[in-house]
This record gives sequence, C-alpha cells and structure tokens, in this order.
Amino acid sequence: MRNIKQLFIVIILFSACTGSQNKVLHNENTNQYAHGFQIEKNSGFTKLSVFNPWGNARNVSFDYYLIEKGKTIPQTLLHEKIIETPVERVICLSTTHIAFLDALEETHTVVGISGSGYVSNSKVRSRMEQGEVPDVGYGQNLNYELIVNQKPELVMVYGVGSEVTNLTQKLEELEIPVIMVAEYLEENPLGKAEWIKFIATLFQKEEQAENYFQNVENEYFRLKTLAANQNRKPKVLVGSPYNDSWWVPGGKSYLANLIADAGGDYLGKTSTSRESYVISFENALVWGSEADVWINMSNIASKKEIAATDQRFQSFRVFREGKIYNNIKRLGSHGGNDFWESGTVNPHLVLRDLIAVFHPGLIEEELTYYQELK
Repeated sequence: MRNIKQLFIVIILFSACTGSQNKVLHNENTNQYAHGFQIEKNSGFTKLSVFNPWGNARNVSFDYYLIEKGKTIPQTLLHEKIIETPVERVICLSTTHIAFLDALEETHTVVGISGSGYVSNSKVRSRMEQGEVPDVGYGQNLNYELIVNQKPELVMVYGVGSEVTNLTQKLEELEIPVIMVAEYLEENPLGKAEWIKFIATLFQKEEQAENYFQNVENEYFRLKTLAANQNRKPKVLVGSPYNDSWWVPGGKSYLANLIADAGGDYLGKTSTSRESYVISFENALVWGSEADVWINMSNIASKKEIAATDQRFQSFRVFREGKIYNNIKRLGSHGGNDFWESGTVNPHLVLRDLIAVFHPGLIEEELTYYQELK
C-alpha cells in the first residue's frame, strides 16, 4: 500500500512538472551579474520582471508581458502590463537608455528624451536638432501632452524613489506602456552592461545583445587579469566637495569594484556601503596625503581649477606629487558626459582607462573617457 501511494505521488509530481514545462518554454534568468531583472520565455509571450527598481526599495517588483505585434493577447494577460514588440517608437527618460539603444542599433526609434542637455549620442543629437526628438521634461515637470503627441509605443523610466510610481501611473492612465529600467543600481560593472539583454527583448534583438555582452565580458576579464598580474596597487582618492559635502563611493559600489578590477587600492574600500556617503574634509585630507592617484572630480578640468575650488587641496600630497585624472574627455558642449552614458554599456573601456592610469605603460590604446589634469 505504501509503495502504491509513493508511486501515485511521483505520478502527480511528474504531471505537475510536465504541465509547467508546457507553459514555460525557457526561463532565461541566467544573469551572471545583474540582480535587477529576469527574463522568462513562454509560449506566445515573454515575461520581464524588474526587482527593487529604486534606492532602498524592498520586496518591490514589476512584471511586463511582451507580445509580438499582430498576435492575440492571451485571455490570462488581459489585465497585465502589455508591451507589443518590436517597439518602434520609444521615449527615454535617462541618457543611459540611449546608450543601450545605440549598442542595439535602435536609436532611430527614439522619439523623445528627458534632459536634452545631457545627451551625448551624436545620432540622437542630430535628430534633436532636426526637431524629431523633443525634450519631454523631467520628473514632476514632464510634458504629458507632448509625450502623447509623440505617439510612443513605450516610455522607459527610472526611479530614484517610490514617487516614480506616480509618473508611471499617469502614463498608464494615458494608455502609454511604461517599463522600469534600473541598471544604475547594479554594483557590478558587468551587471550594468548586462541590462542590454533586458532592453533587447523589447526590440526582438536578443541574439545581438548576447553577442555584444559576450564581447564586453571577454574583454573585461582579459583586462582584469592583466591588471591582477601587477604587484603594485596605487592608492586611489575619489571625488571632490559638492555643496560643501565630499561624497565618495561606498566600498561595495560600482566604482569601487572598477577600481579594484583595475588594480587600484581604493581608500574607501573598508566601507561596507553600496551607495555613496559623505566624508569630512579632515578625512579627505588624510586620504589626500596617502593617495597616489586622484580621479573623478566633477567637471574640473585643471589643477588650477582644483586650487581655486579650495586652496587646502594644494596641501594634498597627491596634488603635489601624484597623478590627477578626471572622466571628462568626452564632456559635451551641452553639459552631458558620455562617461555616464556610453560608459554604462562599455565597462571594459572604463576599466581599460583606469588600468592605463594606475599602471602606466600597460595599455597601448589612448584613453577613452579620462584625461590627465595639469
């Protein structure tokens, strides 16, 4: 009797698993580095899930269902968030979204942006100048009438806080599909870039995204290995005061990880924070005396500008004897910095720059995003 019951249970479990497999053809949650999204292929649709898409979000998720244009929407999904693909008209509320589209050769689909002054991409800027891509505003000042007039098939948004849900709700009330993109919260440089797989599903370009990311990943690890073979690790100071507060990346942050992978010794590495935090000038003075390299000082372009900002910087040993590099080589005339745009999908190029700065002579190529301040 006991054996018959066990057999019955096995048959039930097997049937349940088989039914599940008929529904889910291929779960593509194979992200190696990104934690903020999941892709799930089903029969007739693709399910995208986004997790905790703003700072300090906990147990928050959004699901989106991609249906190929012309196909019937399953009855079970009629009340879900539906996006018809491939998307042909998109509004981007972050310049990093443009970088992903550029890597997928889809910038021609952009019909609106937020923050026109910060756009670096030449193709989008050209279309902006021709009046094809208007600025739709920012945050609470979004121009919803203009957004509707642009007839977008999708608006890509990001959230700094939970108030972004007010924006998404308003757009959905206007029957405009919305999707949350949260690559900026990833701590791993490759995790940020891996969001190209997520974006690619919107344009049915999964294979192209996979190839792009594979090339980035391979080059990133080649460079990381090159830096790891160096015995000397220069001490690295990051940042400069902003509104009298000196913000530095947390020891577990995106930039801290990049510095470590480039063979640098980040002076804030002991922090367990994944987000930026404020240090005192006294603390910065100590680090400035220890550092061999100083990087990422906002838009400062010379040592003279550093001294003009605060004369006490001249007492930093790194100011007098070290190297100072800033990520402003691709700073646009309108105020945008391509480091924060295309650098998101090209972490290998950022890494290569930092290795060149930390270990002179190891890299032959010219710097892409950084330049030395003199």
